[in-house]
Amino acid sequence: MKTQMLNNGTVIDHMPEGMGFHCLDILKKRLNGNETLIVFMNVPSGKLKKKDMIKIQDFYLDEATSTYLSLLAPQITINIIKDGVVTKKINPEIPHEIKGIISCVNSRCITNTEGYTPEYDIRSKEPVTLKCKYCEFEFTPK
Repeated sequence: MKTQMLNNGTVIDHMPEGMGFHCLDILKKRLNGNETLIVFMNVPSGKLKKKDMIKIQDFYLDEATSTYLSLLAPQITINIIKDGVVTKKINPEIPHEIKGIISCVNSRCITNTEGYTPEYDIRSKEPVTLKCKYCEFEFTPK
């Protein structure tokens, strides 16, 4: 399959099949609406049998978003493209703890009711399971 090359932007690769739209939902909060993007679904892969991929022209991921995406798809690769050349390849690692990236899913948690910044310990990396430091609720991010 031939696809348009990016001159400048980000390629998010090696997402498990079906995760492309979940990752796109996260990215929508960071995009300004003027970017050209392409979502590939169920692309044949040597590393995974099938994968999803996102290409975004003139957009570069910040570290917090890269970390969040690694929670959804731990094996992703993020390629930064400048002038048609991959200038940086990022394989984000799941941290031991995270702070402020996502909201606690427990609606009664004080991070949702009293404005505290959510903080989590990573309880498991396969599958990714987070434990809120405030309410101790455990969940898998989606």
